Amino acid sequence: MSQNHERTEMQLTRNRFGLSRKAVATGIAAALLISGVGSISAQAASKKPAKKKPVAAKEIYDFYTPKCPKNATTLKIATPIILEVGGQAEQKIADDFMKACPNVKVEFIAIPSNDLPQKLTTMAIGGNMPDMYVHFTSFTGKALQMRVFEDLIPLLGKDYVSGWDPMFFEESVINGKMIFAPWVGIPTGILYRKDLWAAAGNPAFPKTWDEFLAVAKKLTVDTDKDGKIDQYGWAIVGTPNGSGQGRFSQVVRNSGGYNYRETAAGKWESGAMTKGYLDALTLYQNAVKEGVVPPGYTTTGYPEASAQVANGKGVMMVTGPHSLGIVMKTNPSLAGKLAGFPMPTNNGAKPVTTLGNLGYAISKSGKNKPLSVEYIKFQLSTKYQLLYNEVEWRLPSRLKAQKDKQVTGGMAEGFVAALKGGLWTEPTAGFNGSIVKVDYEAYSEAFQGKKTPEQIQKEADAKIKKIIADNS
Repeated sequence: MSQNHERTEMQLTRNRFGLSRKAVATGIAAALLISGVGSISAQAASKKPAKKKPVAAKEIYDFYTPKCPKNATTLKIATPIILEVGGQAEQKIADDFMKACPNVKVEFIAIPSNDLPQKLTTMAIGGNMPDMYVHFTSFTGKALQMRVFEDLIPLLGKDYVSGWDPMFFEESVINGKMIFAPWVGIPTGILYRKDLWAAAGNPAFPKTWDEFLAVAKKLTVDTDKDGKIDQYGWAIVGTPNGSGQGRFSQVVRNSGGYNYRETAAGKWESGAMTKGYLDALTLYQNAVKEGVVPPGYTTTGYPEASAQVANGKGVMMVTGPHSLGIVMKTNPSLAGKLAGFPMPTNNGAKPVTTLGNLGYAISKSGKNKPLSVEYIKFQLSTKYQLLYNEVEWRLPSRLKAQKDKQVTGGMAEGFVAALKGGLWTEPTAGFNGSIVKVDYEAYSEAFQGKKTPEQIQKEADAKIKKIIADNS
């Protein structure tokens, strides 16, 4: 199979610049037409346009004066963000909205990120969905299956919709329906400590995963000369959960492989036997064998790995720009000492990243939809986009905020560069959660070293094929 054909089949994989921008624009136009927004009749199109007086440009970015309900209203939002560093931005937005609308109470339902898809599923089954919820792309398949979202295109309108970065927008639209309002993105790259990198002689940024392992070895040192390693090259997220699996999947994709995908014929197929999947398992196993990851890697989750970077126990981390905020909160002295670079690759693959797109969705069963729309427009106004970016370095979704110098430079520059490669989105199968489990079971076994990567690969392939068969 040619690389171009494989890229065509890979769901929502695209380049950020060039012809792909036209493809994205075409997709947006199609989405608007499918939703019945922005279409004109053939008869109207054939008429000679009447002369009109010039009108002021319509505001599509900043909505700081929301339309408030007459009666006391509680707006319930399920979110993991309130539990994270970005929670201070989320709370500030809610507080300001409640000042603008004194008869509105914004009530957050706090749910940890790794638990969010399952909790939302349980809430939907129980018929107690909140007015809005934070939507991760990993929940898309289940959201489509359960039909828990309201299409946002007719609610927000075509003018407002045009204010999104096309890539953020396209990822939020499935089958012509906009299932969430993109807020921020976190493209994945390699976060690293510039000061510790310099202390190791400023090695060249690794282009392949073999080079990555070699650099990790160089960064693994006994800094205080007491005979014990106290600095490790790779702060790996090794926990068996979505956070660990998401990073493993990035390594797989950047090795030219995939765990599963939808073919051009609309069929799901396993990718566990691809060379890229094997390379990722091999890398994880070798990282442990070579001693370049801190001890306790099987219980090192995202918070722990971030802390390792903050305290100098780890130098590199597969993550997004949001980790800059986490690390800086732990160790403020690292201002200007953190940076990022694009993911290494194997097998001739070009660097790819997920967008890490998330945003609020409006529940189909929600009782306060007009108020939810007002809240989304308020929340996505430019100063609040920049507030979230300032707090956690996540990249804003709206075009006006993206152009601000706060976003275009600084420590997150390397992660912005990661978007110049290819972009892919997790498949939208309702059984995606089961595939995630196969992945983290696979790399957990690779850590143990009791089986070869080839054995683990074959077992993963059999599991994925069974999951697909059971859901076909």
